[in-house]
Amino acid sequence: MRILKAYTDWRFINDDLSLDSPYLVDLLALWRSKMRDGKIPSRSDFQAEEFMQFGGRVVLIDVERQPLRFRYRLIGSHITNVLDRDSTGKYLDEIYDSDFYTKAVETYKRNIDEKIPFRAYGEMVHAFKPYLSFEAVDIPLSSDGESVDMILKGADFRRTSKKP
Repeated sequence: MRILKAYTDWRFINDDLSLDSPYLVDLLALWRSKMRDGKIPSRSDFQAEEFMQFGGRVVLIDVERQPLRFRYRLIGSHITNVLDRDSTGKYLDEIYDSDFYTKAVETYKRNIDEKIPFRAYGEMVHAFKPYLSFEAVDIPLSSDGESVDMILKGADFRRTSKKP
């Protein structure tokens, strides 16, 4: 199912990493603790058990090149429960229309190019949940310490209005 066109101003990015969610603050701190000599950590630098403390708020996104595509490798149970869907194994360009896709992958492309984490926040209109706001941190991972081949995402949600 593709998401229909809707708002284009549903997602915002800032790179100051002023995170509100304690889960996301801790996830970013964990990533920073895995850096060695300025090299980006890889997925293998993390034990699966380390992600348990985030209560299902973690997503792993594979980065494929030529063409550049993004695939949900893992989506935490808290996220799938809040959104009432599980897109694990699906490509983002198969789920979202081109406007949403472009906005959704904006930070991932910056992760790849700049090799640093970014904070994203906004409303969940793309998942038909405009009554929820979200905060996320998109963090680069690299199997060789240089080239980003996976994105580690932490996401947290807050109800901003009554569910329709």
